[in-house]
Amino acid sequence: MTYTVNRHDISNPNYESSIARIPERRKFYVQWLIDSPFDAGGPLTGVQDQAELCLAMDTDVDRLETWEAWVTYMQMSEATLAVSTAEPGTQLTRMINHQERTLTAVEPDYFTNASNWLTAFYLAVTCRDQERYRSLCEIPTELLRQAGESRGSQYNPYIYHLIEALQAFVLNRPGLEEHLLQAMKLSDPANAEIGTTEVLNKLTFPPLNTLMHLVRRNSDKFNEALAEGLELFRSFHTATPERAEELDGGTSIPLLALACLAYDTAGQDPDFHFDVESGYLPKHILQRSWHGEFPI
Repeated sequence: MTYTVNRHDISNPNYESSIARIPERRKFYVQWLIDSPFDAGGPLTGVQDQAELCLAMDTDVDRLETWEAWVTYMQMSEATLAVSTAEPGTQLTRMINHQERTLTAVEPDYFTNASNWLTAFYLAVTCRDQERYRSLCEIPTELLRQAGESRGSQYNPYIYHLIEALQAFVLNRPGLEEHLLQAMKLSDPANAEIGTTEVLNKLTFPPLNTLMHLVRRNSDKFNEALAEGLELFRSFHTATPERAEELDGGTSIPLLALACLAYDTAGQDPDFHFDVESGYLPKHILQRSWHGEFPI
């Protein structure tokens, strides 16, 4: 059975003029990170906006420039974590926007947080950059907790168990299902102290449920959970006219990453099948069409 989940339309002809300016603005954001790594949150937001803008107008990622924007978002996300978790003062080299860049490590700060870690991890998975996502899995969860909450921000504790589960999944550590089950428990609105019921039910829980079925290699339940998660994502992002126009409604990065893992698994395991089609799963990211087009 193939599940189909249509994406709501967030395109706008007025975006094209902004997209035309992206290459020049991208250079600015990259240089901002190089010159001021202690202010990494700013340039990261900039490249996020660019990737979402391109995806709004290019659902399948048919255009090379959309893939470039997506890859740069991934590169900057990982670099933000790398530059703030290495020994301060050390030099790091990262490929960003087609060039090797030298970054100077700084102390962890508010942007060294669990949310940014998850985004960087999921993006690296969608780009099939195993070196980057394995490197991210070496960052201690406690460091993310201390740095991310250092300026008063609070995160639902589920997120730290999810990170532990993903790190166990990638690095073959013990405790994978235990951490994932605890994350699922803490994401339940009945147990959560942070997050609205709508966000927890429609955005937080679905990736956890989908991941569990991927971990267990149950493709039928995985496909069902992924499709349901995408429908809930659409429901959330179309609940009001204002939300329906927001650029972050173009794709669920967590669900896209899990879909990429499942798509690749299906290509290697004859007992696992991938049966979900959706505009929320950009075709050429999912199918690795641009993989190898340029060094990342």
